Amino acid sequence: MEETCRLEERDIVYSLTILPGVGRKTLYQLYQRLGSYHALLAEDSRALLAAMQLPRSVQDAISRTVNRRQVLADKQARIRRGISFVCFLDEQFPPLLREIPDPPAVLFYRGNLALLSRPMLGVVGTRRPTAYGKAACRYVTAGLCHAGFVIVSGLAQGIDAEAHRSALEQGGGTVAVLGGGIDQIYPRQNRPLYQQIAQSGLLLAEYAPGEPPRPGMFPERNRLISGLSLGVLIVEAAERSGSLITADCALEQGKEVFALPGPIFSRASAGPHQLIKQGAKLVTSVQDIIEEFPGCAASGEAPSSPKSAGLAADERQLLALIGYEPVHWEALFAQLDPAARGLLDRTLLYLETKGLIAALPGGYYVKQME
Repeated sequence: MEETCRLEERDIVYSLTILPGVGRKTLYQLYQRLGSYHALLAEDSRALLAAMQLPRSVQDAISRTVNRRQVLADKQARIRRGISFVCFLDEQFPPLLREIPDPPAVLFYRGNLALLSRPMLGVVGTRRPTAYGKAACRYVTAGLCHAGFVIVSGLAQGIDAEAHRSALEQGGGTVAVLGGGIDQIYPRQNRPLYQQIAQSGLLLAEYAPGEPPRPGMFPERNRLISGLSLGVLIVEAAERSGSLITADCALEQGKEVFALPGPIFSRASAGPHQLIKQGAKLVTSVQDIIEEFPGCAASGEAPSSPKSAGLAADERQLLALIGYEPVHWEALFAQLDPAARGLLDRTLLYLETKGLIAALPGGYYVKQME
């Protein structure tokens, strides 16, 4: 009980953070001008705030709310609700985020905060990836995990979710940066993935619990993805894409930008190709990334998967004909021995059940990342 009754600087930071109208810039401004948030508990705090020329509504909210009794009540309520956070005053605050032009003041979290001490790589891309993009994302992400990198992304549909899932499947670390409060799951379809990351990875949010995601929050979220990371990989993205905002943030922060090339006819490859023309490093293997960070990574080869173990000869033959680009059923039929053609549908279904291939509309098939 004594622990919950003692007020620290970070407790006052929390009370300020949950006040409407008080953002990171105000939090930093208060600390730089006052030297300690405890000054806000003094009787002359209203005069101190007036001297800072803060908006009158913000001054009134702070004067009315930031007092010893209310801060203590906020702290006790936070502990009861199990809300965890780190702020710029804490040793655990990510050092790379201290260096970016517009650093956050507070990060709410769920999961394993120790992941922030490991080297991290951002992986982002389109919400509507192609089969090639999904397979390439999983291939590169698996290799990065095997090399010791934590995968950072934004829990969006598409490439973001694919990167998180691949990292979890490989037993590697993954960090999801949310575009709202730590308890706000967006999109809703990613609720199971959110829960997996909460248990085996790390969820981060700059905004107070209960804050719903709004469009303007996502570009701000993107600066944290790049800020946490040594570099950012763009897998697939249209020419005008939020993923390219993350690349711009990385450049502004002095981080490495990597781009994965794709088919010239694919709109999803237009963004990475544009970045490559502007100087981003073209990536065709995991080694292209990890060689930029000597001393931070181990081998970049992805660990082997047991999925393809125990396949019969005809199954291995068919799997060898299916690559990461879609291939039609008729093309597969034409390449098989006459004896194997009668088993084509059964063998395709078996390979799909094992997760080695995926069926696409129109009778096409594509290989899945093992």
